[in-house]
Amino acid sequence: MGINNKIEAMQNTLMKLTNRLKRNKYINAVSDGLIAIFPILMVGALFAIVNNLQYEPFVNFLSDTGLKEIVNLPCQLTTGMIAVYAVFSISYKLADSFGKDGLTAGFISLTSFFIITPLTMIGDSGTLALTFQWTGAGGLFVAFIMSLIMTKLYIFLIDKNITITLPAGVPPTTIKAFMGLVPMIIIIIISIAVRVIFRFTPFENVHAFVYQILQAPLSNLGNTLLVFLLLKLITNILWMFGIHGGLVMYSVAVPLWLSMDYANLAAYNAGDQLPYILGYAFGMLFFQFSGTGNTIGLNLLMLKAKSKRYRTLGKLALPAGICGVNEPIIFGTPIVLNPMLAIPFILNPLISGTLAYLLTIIGILPRLNGIFMFGIPFGISGFLAGGWRVAAFQLLILIPLSIISYYPFFKKMDAVAYSEEQL
Repeated sequence: MGINNKIEAMQNTLMKLTNRLKRNKYINAVSDGLIAIFPILMVGALFAIVNNLQYEPFVNFLSDTGLKEIVNLPCQLTTGMIAVYAVFSISYKLADSFGKDGLTAGFISLTSFFIITPLTMIGDSGTLALTFQWTGAGGLFVAFIMSLIMTKLYIFLIDKNITITLPAGVPPTTIKAFMGLVPMIIIIIISIAVRVIFRFTPFENVHAFVYQILQAPLSNLGNTLLVFLLLKLITNILWMFGIHGGLVMYSVAVPLWLSMDYANLAAYNAGDQLPYILGYAFGMLFFQFSGTGNTIGLNLLMLKAKSKRYRTLGKLALPAGICGVNEPIIFGTPIVLNPMLAIPFILNPLISGTLAYLLTIIGILPRLNGIFMFGIPFGISGFLAGGWRVAAFQLLILIPLSIISYYPFFKKMDAVAYSEEQL
C-alpha cells in the first residue's frame, strides 16, 4: 500500500470517529448545554472584573456606598450557581435531541439535583438554606451526571408509555404537563433514595463522593502540562489530515477544563488564591491564541508576500485571525495535508503554551481568572483574563514567536507561488 493510500485510510478511520462523536447525543448535549449557558458565565465574569478592579478610588467608592455587595450579586448568582444552570440546560438539550419535551426533562433533572444537594442549618433557628458550596464549580460534575442519567430515565419512561394519557381535545400544553407527571414522581423517588443511601456512607452526600472520587483527581490530572501538550499535539496532527482535532480530542476534556475555569473565577471573585494554572481559558489564550496552530504569524507574513495569491489571502483572513478564527488560513493556504507547514503548525502552539506555563510557575505571568470570551481579539482577551502582563505576552512574545516559526517555511512556499504567477 502506497503512502497516499495509507494517508487516505487513516483519514477515513478518523472521519468515522469524528462522525460518531458528532452523532453522539450525550456528548453533544453536554457541549451544547454548556455553550447555551455561556452568556450567563460572561455576565458573571464582567461583574467579577468590575468587582476586582485594583483602582483605589473606585474600591473606596464601592465600599463607602455599600455597592460592593450589590456588584458581587451577579457573580454569586451566575458563576456561583453554574451547576444549576448546567443541569437544566444539558437535560433540555438531551431530551430535545430525542424528540422529547426539553422543558419537562430540564425541570425533572433540576429538581433531582436539588434533592441530592445537602442543605445547611443556619444557626439554631432550624432554618435550612441551600449554600453555594455545590451549586458552583464544585457541583458541575454532578450536574453532568444527573442531567444525563435522569433525562435518559425520563426518555425511557416516556417511550415505555409509563405516563398519564389524556383524551383527545385536551390542550397540548396540558398533555405535556401530565405526560411528565408519572416519570417525574418515579425519578424524584429515586433521587430521594440516592440521597438517603449516601447519608450512610463516609461521604454523606453525592456531591462529596463525586468530587473526591472523580472531579478532584481529574482536575489534578487536567492541570498537568503533559496532558495539555499531548492533547494539543494530537489535535494539531489531526488537523493536518483534515480532521477537526478539537471535536475528537476535546469532547471529554473541555467540560473538565471549564470546571477548572469556573473554580478559578469563583476564587477570583472571592479574592482567594486561584487553584488552577491550566484550563480552557489557558489553552485558548496561549496554546491557540490566534486559532489552532497559532497562525497569526503566517497571516502577517502573507501581507508582505511576493505572490498576489498569498497577499490577497492574508488581507482577507486578518480580521478573523485577530479574533482567533483562522479557518480561512487553514483551508485557504492550505495547511491541511501540507507537509511544508506541518512543523510550525504542530510545534508552535506547544512552544507558546509551554513558555506561558513556565512563566506562570515562576510568577512572571499571573494565573488566569477563568474569563474567556469568544471572538475577542488577542491582547484584549489576555487583558480581561489576566491583566496587562498577559496582554503584553500575547502581543510582544507570542506574535513574534509565531512569525519566526512560520517564516522559513512560508518563504519557500511564497517563492514557489510567485514563480508560478510569472509563467
